[in-house]
Amino acid sequence: MRGNDRGLTLLEIMLVLILLSGAGFVLLIKLPINFDKERLAFATTQLLEDVRDVRQAALAENNWYTIKFYYQAGDHHYQILRQGTRIKDVYLKDGIQFFESPKELTFNALGRGVGSTIVLTNSKGEHRSVIVAPVGMRIREE
Repeated sequence: MRGNDRGLTLLEIMLVLILLSGAGFVLLIKLPINFDKERLAFATTQLLEDVRDVRQAALAENNWYTIKFYYQAGDHHYQILRQGTRIKDVYLKDGIQFFESPKELTFNALGRGVGSTIVLTNSKGEHRSVIVAPVGMRIREE
């Protein structure tokens, strides 16, 4: 070989292809699992923020608010109502559904309501919860 010959050997090319295919295989296996978890985490966080926003709005506006949960087959969503008037509909992403939840969650003008736990699940059977504590009305995600 001369000093100015440039190029890659067949062995080097094969090594790079094997490493790239291995990395692609790992991503192909792990990625769908993370999508389900991320979708569940996003839906739970969105519900948590909506519950907190509704409680704060009830306090600020001196009105009562209700969140109604719908969990029939194929229709998993919730509605936010101000004094019985619908403000917002939130539909859960595909594969996410309510596992256990009350029919509704109401906050009075003082921001008080009945404590409850709303559980969401994904297609893998993983669960996450939004908990409204009956004492102190602390709202948290678990």
